[in-house]
Formats: sequence, structure tokens, C-alpha cells
Amino acid sequence: METQQLQLLETGTPLTEQINVNSLTTAQSLAILRLGLFTPTVRNAAENVKTSRGIDVSEEFRTLEICKREGFTDISIIGLKLNIETDFRVWCGIIRAFNAHGYYDKGIAFKFTEFAKLCGFKSKQLDTKLRKRIENSLVRLRSQTIKFSKYDIDKSHIGGLISSASFDMSKDSIHIVPDASLWELYQIDHVVLLKLEAINKLPRMEAAQCLYLFISALPQNPFPISFKRLRERMLLTTPIIKEQNRTITNAIKKLIDIGYLKGQIVTKESNMGIKERYLLIEERSQKLLLN
Repeated sequence: METQQLQLLETGTPLTEQINVNSLTTAQSLAILRLGLFTPTVRNAAENVKTSRGIDVSEEFRTLEICKREGFTDISIIGLKLNIETDFRVWCGIIRAFNAHGYYDKGIAFKFTEFAKLCGFKSKQLDTKLRKRIENSLVRLRSQTIKFSKYDIDKSHIGGLISSASFDMSKDSIHIVPDASLWELYQIDHVVLLKLEAINKLPRMEAAQCLYLFISALPQNPFPISFKRLRERMLLTTPIIKEQNRTITNAIKKLIDIGYLKGQIVTKESNMGIKERYLLIEERSQKLLLN
């Protein structure tokens, strides 16, 4: 079948260059990976009602051009909870689509089947159930409101991860419009190349997937990472610290098992006599043990 050509909507010059990615990798902004934005799926029916959450991202987003230009110091993301299982894959598809076709402030329109592939879904999976999952995911991504303001609230800007998205299966098309004021979230500077294989090899192990995203965004030779920081990043729903620590420990072991991580967990005691666990990272390898 002849490949349908990309339909570029009327816009100016693309704002980004391309980066070398393929079907096995995705380029992601460091700021996005370091946030507690994509978290394990909440499978408890009662917890699913609590879908909204807010995250202070002032530190992570302070280097964005809009912050430097306008002097914004107080930045937060408010919206529905985003999961690793579907939402991160769809977000990967959006980033990879802009990488493949260029960033245009009025959006890009291309084949829905291509988009599903960019998200990591196989063509044989494209049934009504999966299309509904993707639709719901686009709703959650669209719900992410990013609020920029100053401490004295004399200036404010409201943006989001995406401005709009729509698809038409009868035409096999999807149209994605980015938030032009936040173009840096889609661009290739300061990004990490992630192996989608790692996520695929951790099925239903979403705590390990979430931890993989966070650790991948850390600098070389990172300082010991406290479990307190990991608990805050992963936003685990159980209120019991011991259970959260057990989940994190198991996630670390999974990353070691697939060959991505070498490290150890140590326990230190503070001057106040409070014990806390720390992850000491010795090595991160892209040569995964995937067989």
C-alpha cells in the first residue's frame, strides 16, 4: 500500500531539528522524566475516583524560555493522573511524531495507524478497545494544565502538554496540535533516549517502569537517592511507608534483573535517629538482558 504523505497544516518554519530515534527508542525531555507525571496505574476502583492531582514543577521548568523571558517562578501542573501503561506510550507517540514530521505550531496530521505504531502498539491490536484507551489517554494528556505565575501574581500564563487532538478512523487520520508556548517540551535539547524494550520487558510492573524513567533522567554519577525522594516521584497510593518501600525495592530488583541497573540499597540513620534507605547507582547500561 502506498504510504500516505504527511499533511502539514499552514504554519511557519519548523521549530525543531530531528534526532536519531527508531522503533526501539524514544527521546524525552529531562524535565518530563524527573517529574511524578507518569505513575503506576491505580487499579483500585475507589482510588480511581481520585483522578485529579497537582505537581509543583517550579524547579524542573525554571529553565524554559517562557520562564526566563517572563520571570515566572511558580509553576505547577494540574490535571488527571497519567499512567505508565497507556498515557506514557501515547505521549511517546506524540513526541516521536513531532520528531518524524517536524514541529509545527498549528499541528500535524498523519495516519492514525502510524501514530499507534509510534506509541508502541501493534497493528493487530487496533481494535475498538485500544482506540478507546488511546482516546481516554488523549483526554488525560489534554487535561494537563501548566500554570506559570510569579509569587506576587502580577503576571500569569496558562498552558498545557497539548492544545488539542482528534482522530478519524474512517480516514485513518489523527491531528495533534501542540502548545506553541511550551515548544521546548517537544524539542530535542536536553533529552534522554529511552529503550522502549525495557518497558516492554516489564509487563504490568509499572513501578519498575516508572523508576526506569526517573533513573534514566539522572545525571552521570548521581548522589545516593533516598527512598523518600523515590516515594515522592512515584506517587504510590498506599499510605503505608513500609509497603511503598517494598514496592520500590522490588522495582529496583527488576531493573537489575533486566540488566539495566547495577547498584545496591543501603540504610543510613540520621542524627535524629531516623532510618532511611538509599539507592546507590553504580552503573546504568543500555545493553539489556532482554532474552
